[in-house]
Amino acid sequence: MKYKNGIKTVVFCTVAVILFSCTYRVFSWKDTGGGYLSSMETFYSLDRDVVDVLFLGSSHCYCSVNPAVLWEKYGIAAFSLSISGQDLASSYHCMKEALKTQQPKVVCVEMYYTNFHGYQIKGNMYRNLLGYQISQNFADAVGDIAEAEEIRELLLKWPVIHTRYAELTEKDFRQDEMMRTYIGHAGGFYGENIGEICVYQGEEQLAIGEEEEIWLERIFDLAEETGVELCFFLAPFGADEETQMHYRYVESLAEAHQVPFLNLIALHQELGLDVEQDFTDTGHTNSYGALKVSDYLGGYLSERYELQDRRGDGRYRLWEENLQIWNHQMQNRSLQQTADLGAYLDAVKVYQNDYIYVVATKGEYLAETEDLADRLDSVGIGEEFFEREGVWVIEDGTVLYQTVGEDCFRHMRTGSSDLLINRNEDGLQIVIDRQEYGKVPQGIDIVVYDKALGQVVDEVGFQALGEYICVR
Repeated sequence: MKYKNGIKTVVFCTVAVILFSCTYRVFSWKDTGGGYLSSMETFYSLDRDVVDVLFLGSSHCYCSVNPAVLWEKYGIAAFSLSISGQDLASSYHCMKEALKTQQPKVVCVEMYYTNFHGYQIKGNMYRNLLGYQISQNFADAVGDIAEAEEIRELLLKWPVIHTRYAELTEKDFRQDEMMRTYIGHAGGFYGENIGEICVYQGEEQLAIGEEEEIWLERIFDLAEETGVELCFFLAPFGADEETQMHYRYVESLAEAHQVPFLNLIALHQELGLDVEQDFTDTGHTNSYGALKVSDYLGGYLSERYELQDRRGDGRYRLWEENLQIWNHQMQNRSLQQTADLGAYLDAVKVYQNDYIYVVATKGEYLAETEDLADRLDSVGIGEEFFEREGVWVIEDGTVLYQTVGEDCFRHMRTGSSDLLINRNEDGLQIVIDRQEYGKVPQGIDIVVYDKALGQVVDEVGFQALGEYICVR
């Protein structure tokens, strides 16, 4: 009897552990840079000793540095463990965590947070702590960063993350390609004119906080103990004179430890940064700005540290996949900026192997445009387009489904998503993953689904008003 009870206990405990592990995986914090992108989660999936350059810092780092650019142009295997609001204490512990499994040639630390202390935004503290695997370093990080009354909950994690049940999405249950291949650049293409970037020309310095200086010294010590080289850099942003005096002080500390300090505020003109187009806001570059910053850093790092070109090495497949995602994002951005129907159809044809797209005609949809029949034919739509209202679903230049002048109710799978087309007396509905699409009451609607990203990347309408007018 005791033997049977023992077996039952073991089975019960095993099932309980499995259920808890699965539940924890769903509820776990999956965000270090916004939008379900977690560099910590990707980091723990890496093979040992594949990272040659490690980046650390706050959003100023992950907005200004794009590892895909470093990989494409220089073959640098860079990984960014930058996290929103990451202060120097967090940078230290992230560096310590990374060095357990990686031996980078150089660790690049972005210096924005040398001028700040603590976490005004609670979510940023969670982003910096909840991604760690359980270890002594995790416990030390919590003790160094969290307030005393928060330490217990953060160490246990579950008291914090169980409250996420109301915000769970499909991405909590299944990674998409952007999540799986994320290695540290969370940018965007929105641009804001931030005005002139003023560069402090004086020699005066202002000391940083005592605690920040202590953490800088600990980073210096950790690098010396582990034999890795350091490189400090300051991402470009609109800093006032007093702030730049603090960074002058940090530069002097770096110089005393023979650590390079790249002040990209001072170098913003050399980098070719455009204050009207290359910044999301005063504090952050966008992805256009990151192209220029990353290109500069790639050239500097390659020359100074004699980094090996890893392109073509099978162990670095993740970097190649991340580059493919980045190329898709650039390609999609180009599509999103196209406002001419003919040019849009030409672009879709060029990239047709990457997309599934839906073309729908509504009402009085015909208008004047040059060579429309030929352009439609090139993407798989024939003369029936000119006869009656219709819907076409096209992949790889092949029509997967079409209906012309008829009511319909059709469900299809588009990549990993659900597509519903419903036409009846009340009109036309195009629904992908419970989101309805459609821009114009009469004209042509086009919805573009990127198969690599697993999501809709563009929705555009061309209103028929004598000629086609783009509506976004």
